[in-house]
Amino acid sequence: MSASKNPEITASLAISKSHYRDFKRKNIFRLSLTYLAPLIVLTIYFYFQYNSIISESRRLHLKAIAENQANTLDLFLTERLVNLSNLIDDPKFLSQPNTESMQGYLEKLKKDSKTFVDIGYFDSSGVQAFYAGPFPSLEKQNYSTESWYKSLKEKADNFIITDIYLGFRQKPHFTIAVSRIIDNQFIVLRATLDPEKIYEYLSTLEGSNEVFTSIVNKDGYYQLVTPHIGTLLQTSSMVPPVIPRLGVERVKIEKSNITFAYSWLKTADWALIVQWSAAIRPDLYSDFRFKLIGISTAIIILIFIIIVNRAGKLVEFQMESDRTRAQLEHAAKLASVGELAAGIAHEINNPLAIINEEAGLIKDLMDPSFNEPLSNEELSSRLNTIQESVFRCRDITRKLLSFVRKTELDLKPHDINQLIDGVIDGIIGQEMEVSNIKVIRNYTAGLPSLITDRNQLQQVILNILNNAVQAIDNKPGKITITTMLVNGAIKIALADSGMGMEPQQLDKIFLPFYTTKDVGKGTGLGLSVSYGIIKNLGGKIEVESARGKGSTFTITLPIR
Repeated sequence: MSASKNPEITASLAISKSHYRDFKRKNIFRLSLTYLAPLIVLTIYFYFQYNSIISESRRLHLKAIAENQANTLDLFLTERLVNLSNLIDDPKFLSQPNTESMQGYLEKLKKDSKTFVDIGYFDSSGVQAFYAGPFPSLEKQNYSTESWYKSLKEKADNFIITDIYLGFRQKPHFTIAVSRIIDNQFIVLRATLDPEKIYEYLSTLEGSNEVFTSIVNKDGYYQLVTPHIGTLLQTSSMVPPVIPRLGVERVKIEKSNITFAYSWLKTADWALIVQWSAAIRPDLYSDFRFKLIGISTAIIILIFIIIVNRAGKLVEFQMESDRTRAQLEHAAKLASVGELAAGIAHEINNPLAIINEEAGLIKDLMDPSFNEPLSNEELSSRLNTIQESVFRCRDITRKLLSFVRKTELDLKPHDINQLIDGVIDGIIGQEMEVSNIKVIRNYTAGLPSLITDRNQLQQVILNILNNAVQAIDNKPGKITITTMLVNGAIKIALADSGMGMEPQQLDKIFLPFYTTKDVGKGTGLGLSVSYGIIKNLGGKIEVESARGKGSTFTITLPIR
């Protein structure tokens, strides 16, 4: 039966499931960090860049709507001024009109624009001498104290467009008036405009279906406004700065951030304000954003599934690698024991010789021909000697079996000095003593406990000591074992006085099946397996050697 199918070896190779779960999680995290993290970062970057571009595009679009509507309204008001100016400048205009002529003038104005409500003629005293329109009670009213009349009289310009006000009629309206000096008399021709019809006109302009439009004066009072956001003469929450004359601002109203664009008119001290209507407030390009998020999410999920699958394959590969490594370790361990066979045989032969000698002596004493009666005390003493020798053989075989037997990875705290002594005194010490090899134990006292696998680390030390014994090659020599604590790690240096190695051999000694020994004397697995064990325990193994000067193997292991 092959080693991989041997139930004992299969059981011994079992590493806890949590170990492989942790290994899989770490691989998923590592692969995600390598492949997913850059993609997610790029997606977030492009998402915010896209939002920034769209936001800026929307700001510019809103600003363009405000500027376009303000220019159009300026043109509209200018045309109304021209309508009124053409009327008063017409040579046919009567310097002293009457009610009938005023009605004709009103009809003419309404043909030019339906926003005109009425018309009035003011003499030099400020009295509306003649009037045509729906409020006949305004005729003969004195306007000399009205602010718009006084302002028009004081202004160098001969026209005025007022803010919205109630006036004598107690109804919101605008006044547009022009003045002239005729026959040395200051006369004024005034018309009023309907705010509702002006707003209807604004609602027909380009972009009006996307925005709510309002007009405020320099004090922040609504001059024109949709009922969705306010009422006439109400104070606006959005008061744009006078400079610059065109811009985009952001204001917080009832916990909502609202972006608005504004443009100050040239014909009046008004600012036209536009803000996105509720119908398009979420985002003009939300569909594209959702597509971007959806596609990115789908790609991320697909890559994550591939990563999970790949991590599973890596775990399978690691498990197979662990099985192969464990089999190599087992093979190397058996090879090491095989190399120790001669020494172990000698170790066991000594108590067996004692047993044989004592048993033979008892047999002779029990032979009547010798006439040497055997007392109970002497028999008991001989049997005790035999029993001690049997126990000695048992201890030797037990140490061998415990070393050869496969065990699971068992990380526990160990005293490194005692662990090394266990290898020397229990397994290889007798062989070194027979080979006239002196062991110098240069231990550092008080070393902290090392968290490691005792069985595996003993195998590494045994492999190196076996190589050292063979490198000394049956000559008197010495092996120096040094332990020390360096930068939070324990170092174990094993130096021998053997033949040493050439530089080209040093480059290959940790390769599987490479050996410097004669054919039949080595498998080439010992140092290769030792290298894998130390690496698996989180440490490293290094070697220094020179031909004729021996070799030094240094093992460095983290305390935890």
